[in-house]
Amino acid sequence: MLSSSSIALTRASIRPSASSSSKSILVPRPQHKRGLASQRITAEDKNLIPIRTNLRGSALLNTPRGAGFTREERQIFGLEGFLPYDVHSLEKQALRAYNQLLKQPSVILKHAFLASLRDQNQVLFYKVMQDHLKELLGVLYTPGAAEAVAGYSSLFRRPVGCYISFPNQDAMRAQLQAHLSDVNRTADVAFDENKPDDAIDLVVVTDAEAILGIGDQGVGGITISTSKAALYTLGAGINPNRILPVVLDCGTDNHALFSDPLYMGWKRTRIRGKNYDEFVDKFITNCRELFPNAIIHFEDFGMANAYRLMEKYKDIPQFNDDIQGTGAVALAALLAAIKVSGTSLADQRIVIYGAGSAGMGIADQIKDGLMILEGLSKEEAARRFWCVDRNGLLVESMGNALRHAQLPYARPDEEVEHYNREDPDKRGVWLLDVVKNVKPTVLIGTSTHTRAFTEELVKEMGKHVERPIIFPMSNPTALCEVDPEDALKWTEERALVATGSPFPPVQLANGKHYTVAQTNNALIYPALGLGAILSRSRTISNSMLMAGVHALANLSPALHNPEASLLPDLADVRDISVDVAAAVVRQAVEDGNATDQNTIRIVQGKADVTLEEYIKARMWDAVYRPLELVD
Repeated sequence: MLSSSSIALTRASIRPSASSSSKSILVPRPQHKRGLASQRITAEDKNLIPIRTNLRGSALLNTPRGAGFTREERQIFGLEGFLPYDVHSLEKQALRAYNQLLKQPSVILKHAFLASLRDQNQVLFYKVMQDHLKELLGVLYTPGAAEAVAGYSSLFRRPVGCYISFPNQDAMRAQLQAHLSDVNRTADVAFDENKPDDAIDLVVVTDAEAILGIGDQGVGGITISTSKAALYTLGAGINPNRILPVVLDCGTDNHALFSDPLYMGWKRTRIRGKNYDEFVDKFITNCRELFPNAIIHFEDFGMANAYRLMEKYKDIPQFNDDIQGTGAVALAALLAAIKVSGTSLADQRIVIYGAGSAGMGIADQIKDGLMILEGLSKEEAARRFWCVDRNGLLVESMGNALRHAQLPYARPDEEVEHYNREDPDKRGVWLLDVVKNVKPTVLIGTSTHTRAFTEELVKEMGKHVERPIIFPMSNPTALCEVDPEDALKWTEERALVATGSPFPPVQLANGKHYTVAQTNNALIYPALGLGAILSRSRTISNSMLMAGVHALANLSPALHNPEASLLPDLADVRDISVDVAAAVVRQAVEDGNATDQNTIRIVQGKADVTLEEYIKARMWDAVYRPLELVD
């Protein structure tokens, strides 16, 4: 079997590091624990700690590294006759896998290839993804994952993750316990035999009601959880063996799934009300008891439940990426744009077109920024927003038609009665009317209304603002509210633009190119999770989230080059995550939320390493660690 439980973590057992001058870092694990244990190691040394095994020959081939076994390992473990002669490095294996990937003729087949590679060789999967992250992110996650989610039951090969179904809820604890036991048998897990519940750092859970703009997808939502989990590893080096992807199968209101004989989920309409709440509460309770240190990441829950659950469980370490992640990265881009324009956050007039979960999540994060960074009251901050939905501008007289998350942003009716409108006889106040009357400095789109930001609208905005800030954030590209090239052209190249989907650079009149920022949540939520994990934070506070946002905004290339992107390049996300996670950890300590004493000492300057060095040493890398034979 494979084990790291008795690794001799003395300096003699670790191969010499290329950098003998690197500082040593104390990773707080007792000697008997698996993985990175209680020795001072550097970020470079961590991958040289051997994995001990008593397996030999064909039995060892289940250890996924293929032709990557070294010549010495092949001799010691009796692998010579089981593998072709040549030893292939991880880099060479990654090149072969990438070339195989390129031969797949469609996005869905590329997604299936990556999923299969992950199942066969986890290290190789992450190596390929890291080498080509910007290119492959859209295959692994949005938009490529949408088709994989919708066709989950017909594409099914093997189960990955944890499936919790409402009819089997009485066995929920045993099911989660079984996954914990399975994780504990994984060699690459830093596991304390005296604390068997300390093997899961993160739970990524969905009820699959609102998947990637394609709605209710039932049990197929597990693909979103597994893809999101992978992004935590790619973005911030969270150990993939310590992440549990989960789908809560609450039934489905997608009747196309009912009629599919291959559908693998629970075939009945979604549970609602008390049954739903008790089901989710039982899940959270069991997670907190079995994995007390784990962060709970809510993904693609329907808007009504997403806000309610986020509020209900605000006192535990939990995070909703659809609401908080989207809002956080949008705020980071906005803070960068404001610095470029030379204005302040409090001076902004913000119009949001699309008042769903993403739009309201963005409004909430910017509102928190106004309160924390500018000292405004909650009411003063809310007055900076004008939110437009399918029924027009949100106003107080809409009453019960307003969702709970929309209520703080509804404008007084007496305010809009005096607006000049294109069609006074038409009920409601619509986007162009809002822009003409409000004269916004910031225009954000989360509507999925293709090309809603027309030439007339953008030019009207540009009349009143020196540097209009325009964020068409709807995904995918086809649903974007305006093409960045048009936004720049219609504002005489004065606009500061960020989009939800990737767009190529726009050539300017002076021959230079304007780099369009992509407001990708992966720039912030993996680092937020890493910071909360390392600090063992009791909760994820608004101030912790704001600290991460501020750190990301400070990394904006546009602060040094006016044609550069408002946000840093996703290809650099590992380096970005170190700075963002450090800001989150420091804020957790300042808030009194941090409980990990070793991390607190480092933040307080009572250790001989910097926080950034410590974070790098705790990040999982896609490498083949050496093997050591034991009897």
